[in-house]
Amino acid sequence: DGQLDIIADTEIQISATTVDLNGNLDVSGTALVTGVLTTTAATVHTNGITMPDNAKAIFGAGSDLQIYHNGTDSIIEDVGTGNLDIRTNGAYILLRNADNNNLAYFETGGGSHLYWNGASGLGRKLQTTATGIDVTGTVTATGTSVFASLDISGDIDVDGTTNLDV
Repeated sequence: DGQLDIIADTEIQISATTVDLNGNLDVSGTALVTGVLTTTAATVHTNGITMPDNAKAIFGAGSDLQIYHNGTDSIIEDVGTGNLDIRTNGAYILLRNADNNNLAYFETGGGSHLYWNGASGLGRKLQTTATGIDVTGTVTATGTSVFASLDISGDIDVDGTTNLDV
């Protein structure tokens, strides 16, 4: 019915199959668990989780989703049989580089934008629209391009042979 103080110079060892603690456990130093730590409740981490390279945060019964850093790259990997599904309730999903510049922008309403060199605004090079795509800059195609119809509102410069069935 009070406080139990156990003081030792080096180590206190409790040897039992099960140690049952009913109440809070307050550890002011480092807690080292060499076995498996299993919790039946949510855990709260006020200062984040630190893991070494190649240590994986693993989710799913079959270890399907893995998030880790391999010493060079940061990886989100779906190794299961399903898809990697990224969802948002916001207006868009935005991928940015380390300098906080846009790389890709996906609107929840359907539009998507790809950027050149992380530039924003006029740096957008390809945008999907309800009727197709809009491209800012030059389109270079190698191989054969097939169009069901083609409407050109400017000049045509042909370097080579032209066969026009008109």
